[in-house]
Amino acid sequence: MNQEIIDQILSCPALPSLPAVAVQVLDLTRRPDVSRDDLAVTIQNDQGLSAKVLKTVNSSFYGVRRPCSTINQAIVMLGMAAVKNLALSFSLVSAVNQDGSSEFDFPSYWRRGLYTAVAAKCIAHEAGLATEEEAFFGGLLQDVGMVGMFHGLQRQYLQVLLKTGGDHRLLVRHELAEFELQHPDIGAMMCERWKLPQELIMPVRFHERPTAAPPEHADLVRAVALGNTAHDILTDADPTESFRRFSDRAALWFDIDADACSGLIRRISDGARQVSTLFRLNIGASVDVEAILARAQHQRDALSRRAPLQTSHGASLGALLSDSQEFDALTGALTPSAALIRAAAAFASASAARKSLGVLIVGVDRFTALSGKGDQYAVDAVLAEAAYLLSETVEASGGLVSRWDNATFCLLLPGFDRSDVARAATEIRASIERESAGWSIPGGPFTVSIGAASLEPGHCTFARVEQLIATAARGMDAAAGAGGNCVRTFVPKLAA
Repeated sequence: MNQEIIDQILSCPALPSLPAVAVQVLDLTRRPDVSRDDLAVTIQNDQGLSAKVLKTVNSSFYGVRRPCSTINQAIVMLGMAAVKNLALSFSLVSAVNQDGSSEFDFPSYWRRGLYTAVAAKCIAHEAGLATEEEAFFGGLLQDVGMVGMFHGLQRQYLQVLLKTGGDHRLLVRHELAEFELQHPDIGAMMCERWKLPQELIMPVRFHERPTAAPPEHADLVRAVALGNTAHDILTDADPTESFRRFSDRAALWFDIDADACSGLIRRISDGARQVSTLFRLNIGASVDVEAILARAQHQRDALSRRAPLQTSHGASLGALLSDSQEFDALTGALTPSAALIRAAAAFASASAARKSLGVLIVGVDRFTALSGKGDQYAVDAVLAEAAYLLSETVEASGGLVSRWDNATFCLLLPGFDRSDVARAATEIRASIERESAGWSIPGGPFTVSIGAASLEPGHCTFARVEQLIATAARGMDAAAGAGGNCVRTFVPKLAA
């Protein structure tokens, strides 16, 4: 990280500060002998905060059995941790909202935070976690580092935000490229200065890379990360891919099935509308949840009806592969069979339109040695984290990621020519080496070997997509043979 820029941000006098009542609440709850009465009196001393907490507790979103007229009653009904986190949430929202700037997009910032907060709480409840309120707080304040970077860097940071085109999923990549740091780390540093407990800091630090979170905080961080995907479902112009990602990760992380996911999205949408009123935050127009879910179901049905791609010998590829499901259970990436169906269609389309199509084969270096250590947690975490990073890197450009075999991923990049795939491969190689240094996985940092190839108009190279993929795979083998952590790009011959 760039320490000079960190110092510039954290020394900015305009950074949000923790309100006095929040400081008092934190000081109290750090004491092992704190009483319910002590916490109640502290919150009730701030009449505005007390009224907001009580109104929220009595809302249908919390569904308490009987109305609470005092903070003490709320603590009895919900517990000390829940009321503490509600008080902190209102206090910090108030502190951040004191900024009068019209240049930073606060409506989008709070829309993402509030949808994620409500979603994370609902997910934690569905999964039976004991951290519902921590999940809510983590979702609400997950991006506070963006506010810090805006105050500390001003125009420089606004330019980075413009580069994302409003797509938050691209933000970390641009932050790292420009500043050698990212908003989750800055946000965590701000929370540490406020002396928040670790369970409230972890979702801020790891919400963009949940599989890197320490094991003791993994479920909490994953609830917040999954809440981000719920936000995408409810705000994307086309929510079908976000719903697929949400369903896959809900099943993988919390054993939540597809029907339960639909119910969750309904509750999240309703809850966000209620809570936005309580927190006086604008999250935009209401969304048609039933239309979103119907569209996602329609796409799932369409995919399930697709005929399997046939090989030249007439056998379906699904019959030749051990995993014929649409998505890999561990990583959420496409399976080889599903990827080949889409790759064949993309290849035919690019060939007909005389456009480029790039392929990268990415292999995790030293994977055999890692597997041989018998640490299945490390093996699974490396693959899951690598898949997440690859998806975040290429999907915004229309790319697809599949898990090709045990430790290899295939990336399909429509419109990428030879220089584009070489540049993308170089960025991915460097990104994985850099990011993996922060993964809480034994044996890191990790590196990859990458082979790159592309179909390009005017070059006599590939007649079938399988040839294009095989060429990129040979490039990966060459990169691994050269010692790993490097890229080998296929250079086509000019057409005769």
